[in-house]
Amino acid sequence: MKDETKTTIITAGLNLLPYVGGSIATVYSSMKDKKEKERLELFFSETSESIKKFDEKFTSILEVTTHDDEYLTMLIEKISRIVEKEARKSKRDSLKSLLINSLLHGVDNHSYGQLEFFADALDSLSEQDVIIMIALYKEENLVVVNSINISDTNDPYYVLASINKIRAFGFLESFTGDFHIGAVDNELNQSVKVSQLGKLFVDFCLKTA
Repeated sequence: MKDETKTTIITAGLNLLPYVGGSIATVYSSMKDKKEKERLELFFSETSESIKKFDEKFTSILEVTTHDDEYLTMLIEKISRIVEKEARKSKRDSLKSLLINSLLHGVDNHSYGQLEFFADALDSLSEQDVIIMIALYKEENLVVVNSINISDTNDPYYVLASINKIRAFGFLESFTGDFHIGAVDNELNQSVKVSQLGKLFVDFCLKTA
């Protein structure tokens, strides 16, 4: 579905809401296009500024790196679609890191699949997922899930949900060890560490560019 058609349908649907629909629809339709445009302009402006700060080593790499124009265009369009709807600066900064590292390493038919996968992962992961991912990246030893205390809540299952999502992308390795018998959730007692794919993801996307 085209973005214009989707916006029209959502606006029409909001107009159907009793009492407040008309005003909400007006705010949505006027703010959506404005915010998307501003996010894209800011994203590419900040990306440009980051590249300008490169030292001679990275500048020389950027100048000689080759790309397949078709795959590079596909990646830029994919990242741009995510940036348009992403209100969180931290997520847009990660997308900026992904784009810059892609430009440094080259985008072609061999690398595009992984870069596309990383973009999809960034689009899916929440801020808490990213915080946990970075914390685990910094740990050299195995970490017991129940010992992770990052969430604003005291509910360990909130952290476990993030662990399961991160692991679904292949970014974590898990080790069960001895299972506990009785009324204990063994998933909370498993140990995890960042996989090689997870380390590459962090290096490519979650380190400040």
